[in-house]
Amino acid sequence: MNKTILVVEDHPLYRAALVHMLEAIVGNQGTITANSAEEGLRMIDRTGGLSAILLDLHLPGAKGVEAIKAFQIKCPSVPIIMVSASEDRRDANMAFRAGVMAFVSKGASAETLIDVVERVLAGTLNKPEWVTANGKVSNSDEHAFKLNDRQREIMALLVKGLSNKEIALQLGLAEITIKVHVSALFRLLGVVNRTQAVIAIRQLGL
Repeated sequence: MNKTILVVEDHPLYRAALVHMLEAIVGNQGTITANSAEEGLRMIDRTGGLSAILLDLHLPGAKGVEAIKAFQIKCPSVPIIMVSASEDRRDANMAFRAGVMAFVSKGASAETLIDVVERVLAGTLNKPEWVTANGKVSNSDEHAFKLNDRQREIMALLVKGLSNKEIALQLGLAEITIKVHVSALFRLLGVVNRTQAVIAIRQLGL
């Protein structure tokens, strides 16, 4: 069965480069392209089954989590590989929480990207992977959540809904110390408030 990959990328030169890279996997007729998430979603209606979606992080119109969720609703069984110039772990964490299979830097080599795509298509990518520009690969649960015992204690109490003051009292620490730890956890999780943090912690099974 022929495989088809949708490439959603607004930069024409990089979009062409992606199509050229993917020829090694799906041939010169195996890719369809779109400039935006909205265009990509419309194209799915006119296309047969997709094997994978390569999605840029920053697109005109719907982008990031909004774009990921839109494609998941349209074709829930199709794996998504996010490509981005970002090297920010918060962006990678956001993408993993939203359900992407891999977060690959635009600076990574063609060989590296091809390897990731081949493993996604073959179903052998067992854990979501973040691939940086230098080709370094780490699983989503390895690079983002190397927590010490104190951070894990605070995270558990955060999930229970305790305030910083209540956590400080329970652990016998100064409230300012708890604020520092909570801020650090927010950065690791890629969130900006307690509600988002609790959701992220539960989604990740931490």
